[in-house]
Amino acid sequence: MTLLAQVLQWSNSSLKPWQQDAARRLFQNSLDNNALDDLYAMLKSSVGLPDPKGRTPVPLSQEHLPVTAAKDAAAVLITLKDVRNVNRLAAGQILSFSKTGVTVVYGGNGAGKSGYSRVLKRACRARDASEEVRPNALDKASATATPEASFEIELGAKASTVTWKKNGTGPVELATIAVFDTHCARAYLDLQQEIAYLPYGLDVVENMAQIVLPKVLEKLNAEIALTSTTKEAFNHLAGTTKVSALIDSLSEKTNSADVEAFALMSVDETARMGELGRTLSEADPKAKAKELRLAIGRMNALKTKVESSSNWVKNDAVHKFRTMDEEAEKAFAAETEAANALRAGETLLPGTGDVLWKAMYEAAKQFSLGSAYPTQVFPRVHDGAKCLLCQQNILDDGAARMRRFEEYVQHNVAKLAADKRAVRATAIGKIERASLGIDYQDYVEELNHLDQSVVAELNAFDSAISARQKWMLASQSAHIWEGIPEFPTDPCIKLKAIADALTTQAEAYEKATDDKHKLLLKAELAELKARAALFPHKAAALALIERMKVKALLSKCKDDLKTKPISDKSKELATNAVTGPLRQALKEEFDALGVAHMAPRLDESVERGKMKHKLALDIVVPAQIRDILSEGEQRAIALGCFLAELRTGGHGGGIIFDDPVSSLDHTRRQNVARRLVEEAKVRQVIIFTHDTSFLGELRDLIEQTGVEHLIHHLEWHGQFSGAVQSGLPWEHKSYKDRIDKLQKAQSVLVAGWPPYPNGEQSAAMRQQYNLMRATIERVIQDLVFNGVVVRYRDWIRVTPNLSKVVGFEKTECDEIERLYQVCCDVVDAHDPASAKNAPVPTATQLGQDIAALVALTGTIEIRRKSQAASGKS
Repeated sequence: MTLLAQVLQWSNSSLKPWQQDAARRLFQNSLDNNALDDLYAMLKSSVGLPDPKGRTPVPLSQEHLPVTAAKDAAAVLITLKDVRNVNRLAAGQILSFSKTGVTVVYGGNGAGKSGYSRVLKRACRARDASEEVRPNALDKASATATPEASFEIELGAKASTVTWKKNGTGPVELATIAVFDTHCARAYLDLQQEIAYLPYGLDVVENMAQIVLPKVLEKLNAEIALTSTTKEAFNHLAGTTKVSALIDSLSEKTNSADVEAFALMSVDETARMGELGRTLSEADPKAKAKELRLAIGRMNALKTKVESSSNWVKNDAVHKFRTMDEEAEKAFAAETEAANALRAGETLLPGTGDVLWKAMYEAAKQFSLGSAYPTQVFPRVHDGAKCLLCQQNILDDGAARMRRFEEYVQHNVAKLAADKRAVRATAIGKIERASLGIDYQDYVEELNHLDQSVVAELNAFDSAISARQKWMLASQSAHIWEGIPEFPTDPCIKLKAIADALTTQAEAYEKATDDKHKLLLKAELAELKARAALFPHKAAALALIERMKVKALLSKCKDDLKTKPISDKSKELATNAVTGPLRQALKEEFDALGVAHMAPRLDESVERGKMKHKLALDIVVPAQIRDILSEGEQRAIALGCFLAELRTGGHGGGIIFDDPVSSLDHTRRQNVARRLVEEAKVRQVIIFTHDTSFLGELRDLIEQTGVEHLIHHLEWHGQFSGAVQSGLPWEHKSYKDRIDKLQKAQSVLVAGWPPYPNGEQSAAMRQQYNLMRATIERVIQDLVFNGVVVRYRDWIRVTPNLSKVVGFEKTECDEIERLYQVCCDVVDAHDPASAKNAPVPTATQLGQDIAALVALTGTIEIRRKSQAASGKS
């Protein structure tokens, strides 16, 4: 299992989610102050402290790691295209790569090289991806656009296209490609700038223990220190009360509801506190109790009077009186109906059957039963019976009439009507005679002292019951029961409350006469006062509990910030990672890069639990390696570490180098060039450089080794950089390539050359002769002297170039000088006499001069071939 796979497995199995997120950020080199704030917030969330921003961990996963793969399983870059919103890179460019061998991309400062390389770093998951890929900062329309690009690749001989967008994860297919640049080189240096070799992945583990956890712990300790949990604000509540005990026991486990319950006092409890205060301050509680008992009697008497008056006119009484009246009226109606039935069929005196008639009838009946016929059943209507009023014999029709009269009188309707009449009359009499007024004037002063609102209620009640009494009698008389006056608030409720309160006070005063009970009352008063004193500080107490809970949870966070388990894992991984083959690979790489003479060796040491594989020097005077080696030498060592790690890690994918020779001198540039071209024999190598000397070194080595290659250079097109041009820039083209370019430019000019060229056309012609003059100089360097001496090269190629130098004859020398002078006369490098005002050559003349140069080079090449042939024979 590779080291990266071990780190990922350890992260998934042993780290908390927020720590897994930290590992991801370490791999992505995004551990800035904002990242530490995020991690700290997620740590607190893990113990139950909510994050207002709702940040959640994004654990380390395979998609965040480069992939170590054998050559056959590694992706091969074919093209980088569809680059959008990246710096000021021109649209529509295609940057192609050689599938095998080396691809060189040259660009001067600002030509767009960094834009392409940063995209590759992000997409290929470089060890250091701290450099931002930004859109065109000068264009407001695209300033907020998202950089993106696509890649044509081959994986297992199968072509496909993958895409990348900023803030997204690099395509997994490209994770098999390694990247090295200035920033990645610094990844081999620790925070103290000591060169310490840490295989990729091991630095993440160590930085977790040495950077992440300590910095997060620093934030944690600062917040804990600022989270005050002192109880000094509650010192005034100290004592022997339950409130004091509650304050003393406050902790993160305290139930807030307990504080709420103690601090919230009901109206009754508040009143009770006042009563106890008055009771305990009374000089003669026994006399006070007696006085209160008398007041209780007065309140109860007044209450009884109110209740008595209320009973006459309350809603139930009104309903009863109304029912009584309505039932009487119904009975009277029924009685009238029966009387009408009595008079039906014959003519009777008016009023027969009515009340007066019935009274007369009842008198006659009593006379019959009592005097006239005491032993006979009433009515006596046979055997010579006489009329009780006129004393005449009762005839047959009279007898029948008397029987009908008796039947009518005895009928239930008539009897019921008589009963109802009597009941209603009695009720009316009682209501009329009832004295409902409440005489409370003698109580006003006392009531105002006890409860002023009762007097107003009594006044309103007194007026209301009188109004109701009158309304009831009027309603009965008219038999209309609408518009009953509203019944006021019953004063009895407050009178009872007053009496009850006085009773409680009286009992308290009576208890206060006993020393034992007095102590209990004092304790009760102390509890109530303590609760009252807690109320204004309730919010502070609840806030303190919350801070205690927060502090407890913050302290719990420390469990996740222990560095020992991670340091132990670092030691374990380091022991397994730094093997004999790795040490040998480092030595070989240092040899190849020309830093072996410094005798760097890989020493193991443990510093405060941190396993360090430190590159040390064999020097007499102890000193830090950074104080001995130059920046260029340190960079060469970092490059050696990078290549050794890939070699021993089984990495078979391509490698991208961005300015690998920055800060290196000429000699070490040669060493790096040689090493990279050598590496290109076994894997795809892509090199970005702005160093023209390094480009020359690469070009020479490519030519010598015959390794497959592609060379591009980047130019500006208008306002946009990164325009991809195939081949070398003009300064590095061979004389043949230059002649070819001159010929193509001449064919364009000759097609439309005017008899009288303007200033722009004249300038274009002078530019062509300028290029032709540079081409003649390259012919002298590369053809006449066969590249024995080359500008920017700090060595002379004697073998085999010198033996192939054939020189030139007098006629050839004259021709070179002639053509060169023609160029000098045309170009703007010299200030011509203004009076001369010579026109530039025509396009046809340019063609003739180019043809002369071609003929000249052909003659020299023929002679070289002839000499080579004669030498072989």
